[in-house]
Amino acid sequence: MDVNELRGVVLRIVLSEVARQGERFVPVTSSNRHVHLCQADVERLFGDGYRLTKLRDLAQPGQYACHETVTMECPKGKTTLRVVGPVRKETQVELSYTDCFKLGVKPVLRMSGETEGSPGCVLSNESRRVVLTRGVIVAQRHLHMSPAEASAYGLRDGDAVSLVVEGARAAIIRHLVVRSGEAHSLEAHIDKDEANACGLSDGQLCRIIPDGDASLATKPKDSVPASAMAKPVAAAGTGNAVLHTYMPTTSSAVQKNPSSAAVEVAMKAPEAKTTILDLSGEPRRFIAEEDVLLAEKLKHRLIRYASDAIITPLARDAASAKGIELIERV
Repeated sequence: MDVNELRGVVLRIVLSEVARQGERFVPVTSSNRHVHLCQADVERLFGDGYRLTKLRDLAQPGQYACHETVTMECPKGKTTLRVVGPVRKETQVELSYTDCFKLGVKPVLRMSGETEGSPGCVLSNESRRVVLTRGVIVAQRHLHMSPAEASAYGLRDGDAVSLVVEGARAAIIRHLVVRSGEAHSLEAHIDKDEANACGLSDGQLCRIIPDGDASLATKPKDSVPASAMAKPVAAAGTGNAVLHTYMPTTSSAVQKNPSSAAVEVAMKAPEAKTTILDLSGEPRRFIAEEDVLLAEKLKHRLIRYASDAIITPLARDAASAKGIELIERV
């Protein structure tokens, strides 16, 4: 297990514990167009007995991006598809709506593996070609969870949830289908169209709420009265788990130090506190002991930071003493 894998494991453990306390956040990843091949099509495209070669592991257990790519030929043009392994029982191409419109393919929204009645295409690798009669889909947005994670979040396989995306292009993305099993690990999957529409970057943490219950995104139980809130202090850079940050008017420490405005992250709503403080969108963020102490005062239990953040030894000692987790964004 490498460092990034270890960080991912730790993050999922922390998020599961936070979920048991009622704060349900998940990491979100957007999928680019790609193809899953059956072994027969692997050999048709790359040669008899050919085996896919791993480029890098993906977050889902056993899934990996391959060195191999193929060309997809459609009525309006061609595009390159990265092969994602391991091999499957049936070849399946996953596109976004934008890809479909550009390539002249009828977009058919399906859960992965449900290819009946979907359009086909031609896949090629130099002179080798495979003609698919079906298998081209737009993947339904979904949420992967192991059984233990699903239990922590109070969800079951087949449930539907909504994803609350905060920021300059805030949105609620409805109807993510929960896919739970031993081959799954906590991660929401949407496509590039959806991510671009709300300015969401890979790895961003977003709140999940019951599907269709927008009231929970705006009126959490522990919301702070409007009279206790000031106007937004700043919007952290695009790609943060949360862009809008607020400072309580009752906090003299915050008022005296507006440079640390990112301490109050409104994951529930502009008037809500949360257990997660996300500083990962601030380049070379200097995190000092006073930031940790202020985070504790505002009841944050986890601080997330970018890889280039500078954390003082006193800040690390304070975090350890106060039981606040410091998590690097992966």
